[in-house]
Amino acid sequence: MATPPSELIHALVLREMQDGIIRDGLWAKAMAESGSDKAKAKSAYIRLRAASMQDETRNLLVKQIQQGMKEALKPNKDFLSARGLKKPN
Repeated sequence: MATPPSELIHALVLREMQDGIIRDGLWAKAMAESGSDKAKAKSAYIRLRAASMQDETRNLLVKQIQQGMKEALKPNKDFLSARGLKKPN
């Protein structure tokens, strides 16, 4: 059975934290939400960072889709238009 995306994102957040990667702005927000209780702040940070990763992923996918659509709509260089052809007599 496949792992749900939210579980993967939470695992990535945990790995970041284990590697010592903490986003200061999110940590400050987590501390403010938790009344400076570090245990509660850690939980809040995980929730905030997971939401941030989901937004980043969504934005990246939208960007890639938009770029793909731009590329797909470009005229093919090998395509010859019939506009310039003369009608046979």
